[in-house]
Amino acid sequence: MNFASNKFLILHSSFLIAAFLLLSFAGVLNIRLLEQRQERHLTQAPPTQNMPPLVAFTTVALGGFRGILADVLWMRAGTLQDEGRFFELVQLSDWITKLQPRSPVIWAYHAWNMAYNISTLMTAPDERWRWVRNGLVLLRDEGMVLNPGSARLHQELAWMFLHKLGSGEDPAASHYRARWAAEVEAGAAPLDPALVRRIEKEIAPLDWRTPQAHAIYWAMAGLPFARHDFDDLALRRIVYQSLLQRIALGEREYIAPATACVQETLARHPQIPALQEVLARLQQMTP
Repeated sequence: MNFASNKFLILHSSFLIAAFLLLSFAGVLNIRLLEQRQERHLTQAPPTQNMPPLVAFTTVALGGFRGILADVLWMRAGTLQDEGRFFELVQLSDWITKLQPRSPVIWAYHAWNMAYNISTLMTAPDERWRWVRNGLVLLRDEGMVLNPGSARLHQELAWMFLHKLGSGEDPAASHYRARWAAEVEAGAAPLDPALVRRIEKEIAPLDWRTPQAHAIYWAMAGLPFARHDFDDLALRRIVYQSLLQRIALGEREYIAPATACVQETLARHPQIPALQEVLARLQQMTP
């Protein structure tokens, strides 16, 4: 073996050793950074708490390099979105959530793609419902578990019940409501009994088979985590808008609770003139 070959092997080995040392240092530094974020309450939960093994391993092993890889995947996701390749986007979004499981915006994006984009590509109501339900369950059973203090995810889930199931925007919405009611009756939509009692005491008794009841439930569940006026207002709007939907269906017993909710929202957000208009309409309905 000549001198040039030996020199190449030495340089190659040096680079490998340097790379190993840098990765090790990055891992140690990442652990310390995670500890400092936790000490300063910058994380919604301990770094790997409640994470599936694969996600926890990815989080610890890749450290800060997760962000770089996620950025690359996000750019690819934007391309797929623009091209309407929504099925491929599902898998890509799943990879991104494993790289950045504590990012609520990723979970919201992933759930929205399934419930709003892919579902509309289906023709059979049951197939449409499967994708809408996937979006609901993804937020409730995965996104919120990993981000328990996220007002954003509570708002996204509540809005999905209010708009996708509760309104008539989707031609299959009545089918979604029937399927959801069947799941509730079968006990497949577990709720916190204490929060249910609180809602029925502070707002009104609700029919928990309806999507509006679940929109109210998740909005109320998210209010303690609202750190800004924007989040607080968005969640409170979902509560009274859900009651307005029931009133529009002829259930006038919700006029008084809706009025009280709007009054409370207006007291907290007096700078929103539209609330005065909503309140005036409700007062005109009052017997």
